[in-house]
Amino acid sequence: MIFQFKNSTLAMAYEELASSKEGFREAVGNFMNAFFLYSTESRQCLLDRPIQMLENPTEEQRGWAAFCAGAAEYLASRYGLQCPIWAHNPAYRMPEPWYIIPNANHALREAFQETAPEPFRRRNVFCSDRVFSNAHPSSREPGNLADLQRRRTEILVALPQAEREAYLAAHQAKMSGKPRIHIVS
Repeated sequence: MIFQFKNSTLAMAYEELASSKEGFREAVGNFMNAFFLYSTESRQCLLDRPIQMLENPTEEQRGWAAFCAGAAEYLASRYGLQCPIWAHNPAYRMPEPWYIIPNANHALREAFQETAPEPFRRRNVFCSDRVFSNAHPSSREPGNLADLQRRRTEILVALPQAEREAYLAAHQAKMSGKPRIHIVS
């Protein structure tokens, strides 16, 4: 199965980001789909292929390389995988703080500095601790399906009964006309 999604490796995400072929949402989103949904048995392969940083990279290209190295270490640790050797290369560290949102305002920069997971901070790369959040059932990230369902239940339990029933009726009516997507693992 990994061969079907070989272009969704972390290295491919870096290539797309560094070349500006794709934006963050598409490049990292494709990688996340492969990591969380399609290749649960082959996740290690998605991290192992080394990124190929250009000989004279721009600051943005260096930032994305550092981000990808941090991502490899973070995901390996979080999901019981081996951190690839390439991710430990000191070239994948920014000399100055680098934010994945180029024009982040002061408040967002502060939030990123407070919440960025350690593998990113160590590389002087700042992003949210929810950078890999998604609803895929195999995810252990904040914002995963179980987390969303738990939070929804907590909110519904706190509502007065009449409001809860009205919300559930409106939600059911809204969803009745939409096709349901079921993820089979």
